[in-house]
Amino acid sequence: MRTQRLSLMAAIASIAVFGIGIGQSAPLLSLLLETRGTDIALNGINAAATFAGVILGPWIAPAAVRHLGITNFLLLCFALDITLFVSMKVFGGIGVWFVLRFLLGLVGANIFTVSEAWINRLAAGERRGQIVGLYAGTLAAGFAIGPLILSITGVSGWAPFIANACITAAAALPLLAVRRRTTKFATQQPATLRSIVARAPLILTAVALFGLYESALVTLLPVWGVRIGLSDRVAAATVSGVYFGALALQVPLGMVSDKLSRRTALRLCGVIGLLGAAFLPVLSTTRLPLFVLLCLWGGIAFGIYPIALSMAGDRFHDAELVAVNAALISAYGLGAVAGPAFGGIAMEAWNPHGLPALFVVLFAGFTLAIGRRSRT
Repeated sequence: MRTQRLSLMAAIASIAVFGIGIGQSAPLLSLLLETRGTDIALNGINAAATFAGVILGPWIAPAAVRHLGITNFLLLCFALDITLFVSMKVFGGIGVWFVLRFLLGLVGANIFTVSEAWINRLAAGERRGQIVGLYAGTLAAGFAIGPLILSITGVSGWAPFIANACITAAAALPLLAVRRRTTKFATQQPATLRSIVARAPLILTAVALFGLYESALVTLLPVWGVRIGLSDRVAAATVSGVYFGALALQVPLGMVSDKLSRRTALRLCGVIGLLGAAFLPVLSTTRLPLFVLLCLWGGIAFGIYPIALSMAGDRFHDAELVAVNAALISAYGLGAVAGPAFGGIAMEAWNPHGLPALFVVLFAGFTLAIGRRSRT
């Protein structure tokens, strides 16, 4: 039991620290392209290259975990992530960035696939939603802290890239502490993609829609902030506002999903996501109310992913979890690869409020999908 708790703490701590690096890198790269005068649609498409890697990457994980083990594979992925991200400073051309961002997405997808399967396995029981919510909250804390680091390093020069490399290196430290304690997944035949789709269509739909939302938000909300009159540093902090809300509300949402039902909790997230997006343009000229809205809106909307993850943990077990998490991350990637591109196109069509309008349409469709699935 003690070994299980230590492993759970290490897995959550590691992925939370890694989240700081992701939270720092997404607005950094978007703002660097914006300062170069890159077209907003091309900016979004370049960010989408990351999520193309996310679609393919997770399917490396099942075989890699069997051969290397959980912690060894994760440590290898962290080392690759550092190398690839630093290379983006060395090779600044946007064509090279397409390749590097694709590879970063591929590596990052494996980190999340294995870590989340590991956490879901350790969180089995009546408090699964609460524990997965704790994981999501700490990850959100990492995402929230990340953009704030830009207020210290700025977006130019080597400083933000060195900071990112140090953060990712720190994410590996908790894994070293439990490297010899980690238990292996059982070796039974993992679930196939066809069986996962048949058993979990709502879960995969929820994750795909969430991927579209999050990728568009993280990459383009700072650009939206600049275009409504915020400074670069305050615009980057809009993403922090969303993630601070997610930090505060994931455990309560997890408890709601444990006590009531996962589907009820998902419906709540969809409705609040719709209403929050609709009010973004209304409050765009008032800074404090805008950040309060971002916290509440993001805090509840970001509950979609951990609730879907808990649903997957309820239905799939042990070795199946790596395969089902690969499917979830791929579904997330399919949505996420479209998010920045759709967001960029929406902002070109309606400058600057096309992004909130896209979110209104997205959450309306998500809420309807939950209702239809409930009736069937």
